[in-house]
Amino acid sequence: MNVEGEYIFNGPQQAVYDMFNDPNALATAVPGMQKMVQVDETHYEGAIFLRIGPISAAFEGVLSLSDINPPESCTLNIEGKGKAGFAKGVGRVKFTDLGNNQTKLNYSGEVNIGGTLASVGQRMIDSVAKSMIKSGCEKLQKTLEERCQQK
Repeated sequence: MNVEGEYIFNGPQQAVYDMFNDPNALATAVPGMQKMVQVDETHYEGAIFLRIGPISAAFEGVLSLSDINPPESCTLNIEGKGKAGFAKGVGRVKFTDLGNNQTKLNYSGEVNIGGTLASVGQRMIDSVAKSMIKSGCEKLQKTLEERCQQK
């Protein structure tokens, strides 16, 4: 499955980049995220609960960062597994300063899904993925606004 899109954040590039590297901000923004723990500077472990159509599933996995170029871009590698299947993927994120205190996030990636979860169909998985990304970005925007007000 391929995923790509963009989102405009109302906030400076460095603040947006920093927020994406904060496991607490990500854990509260990702729908279904139950935990996210930073193992070291570039590795995280987490657990997520997903509902896709008739299937509900818990997954545990690892997120690692590579090709890190603060505050402009990085690559995310994910691997997760649970009783309903597995997911493995790579995503690229780019943060562009648009001026006027706005930052554009461009994301693209490929995810392979297997097991029972894959049986619900590509269209449904795509729909849930887009919904999760949109919801997550909206929650991150609220977190960003709170952080910028505190400074």
